[in-house]
Amino acid sequence: MDLKDKVNPEVTALVVIDVQNDFGSPDKKFFRASRGGDLSLVDPMVDKLERLIPIAERAGVLVVYTQQIYDRFKLSNLQKEQYDLDGKLVTCDTSGNGYKFYRINPPANRVFPKYDFNIFSNRELVQFLKDKSIKTLVITGMDIIFCVETAIRNGYDLGYKIVVPEDLIAGNAKAKELNERTLELVRKTFGVVTNYEELAKIWKRLK
Repeated sequence: MDLKDKVNPEVTALVVIDVQNDFGSPDKKFFRASRGGDLSLVDPMVDKLERLIPIAERAGVLVVYTQQIYDRFKLSNLQKEQYDLDGKLVTCDTSGNGYKFYRINPPANRVFPKYDFNIFSNRELVQFLKDKSIKTLVITGMDIIFCVETAIRNGYDLGYKIVVPEDLIAGNAKAKELNERTLELVRKTFGVVTNYEELAKIWKRLK
């Protein structure tokens, strides 16, 4: 199956993962910037994402957004133990602004919160994709080696065709080798690696 058929709008969802302050904002009060992360990949990715989303929507592609949330009332006892006893760092706490979206303002009815790395832990999202007869996931967003890779692996295991535009995912640029490893895993096993230009060209022709 070539890329044009794989990203047919009738069966494709563009998934925008966790474009949030804690992962993308250069403001030092947020998680990644405060810990010396290299955010040079983020704004160029968001620039292209902001251009692609309306192109996708005009072509009839379903666009959904995920949002990482830290909420103790939603955590299992094992998850609480990870944070409290194993010293895991808290990100996207709803008591601050780190959980809010960075630069984008998605419609509320297309936002699916999650309380761990796996976007498919939100059963409403799973059912929504099923109800829309989605077969292909174009996975974009953040962070490459955490939530993006988790979505790739789990989406593949659920039977979705996986498409990853390499310039529409971002993470800590200091983890260059790990970021490239994720893309290589897609090429070898999980799906297809493409880019913004290829997707925009295909979907523009379908408007």
